[in-house]
Amino acid sequence: MYNYIICIPSYKRAKMCNEKTLDLLYKNKINNQLIYIYVANQEEYDEYNKILNKNFYNKLIIGVKGIALQREFIYNYWPVGQHLMFLDDDINKLDFSLSNLFKNKTLNYLIKYGFNECKKTNAYIWGIYPVYNPFFRKNKQEISTSLKFIIGAFYGVINRPHIKNIKNIMAIKHNGQKEDVETSIRYFIEDGIILRFNRIGFLTKYYNSQGGIGSFQQRLKPMKEAAKRLKAGFPMYGNISIRKNNMHEFKLKNIPSIYKFSHLNNITKKYKNITKNITKNITKNITKNITKKLR
Repeated sequence: MYNYIICIPSYKRAKMCNEKTLDLLYKNKINNQLIYIYVANQEEYDEYNKILNKNFYNKLIIGVKGIALQREFIYNYWPVGQHLMFLDDDINKLDFSLSNLFKNKTLNYLIKYGFNECKKTNAYIWGIYPVYNPFFRKNKQEISTSLKFIIGAFYGVINRPHIKNIKNIMAIKHNGQKEDVETSIRYFIEDGIILRFNRIGFLTKYYNSQGGIGSFQQRLKPMKEAAKRLKAGFPMYGNISIRKNNMHEFKLKNIPSIYKFSHLNNITKKYKNITKNITKNITKNITKNITKKLR
């Protein structure tokens, strides 16, 4: 039995989508009736309709252009409570080999497990480690509940389209740059918990020049500006860091969940609600002020 939908936003990458993510899902025996692909306009629809293998997916849907706006479209497309699994269109490989929980398990098992754990822990978002390199994953905690970066290329949410606090206001206004960082912060502020499976990795090509949201060079300046906006809007939750290649990032602080666990998957204590309320109110005021400045 399946209880989730797979959503694949894609832009100008029909061939890649077919050969990468859709092929991956097919090889992992994911039911094609669960798979929905979202494109920007009628022209894109016609192109994808010609290229995509019809046995790989259920429905091709015309949404809107821009990743942050497209995600918002998808949230509003589905009902409250729907389990939505987001995948980028260029995923080559998934690696479960370092995980004691998921070694020799299926992709379907992982997805269902992720959503089940969300229900158990009062989380509404889950994801996997953002880097494929096994060196960085092998000694990580299997599951974390603190503030962590949930990469937009592979994550699941329990849909809440009407909650304003989790809408990516900054990314929507600024072409989607660092929208997944903003998502991570907003969900943590709202719920006090984020689930991430830190020993599972995936292989993709970041900053692909074909389609998507731009090449590396095209994104350097917008990413720098996005990092500054995040620092201004969420100063308590991270700091700007600059890579050797001059790419600006907003590195999240390791802030503990408002929930405490005695062992994996069992909640034993919830911190006082006042902690969560103070954090939400402070961030709400900061976000409100920065939004005014951006207008």
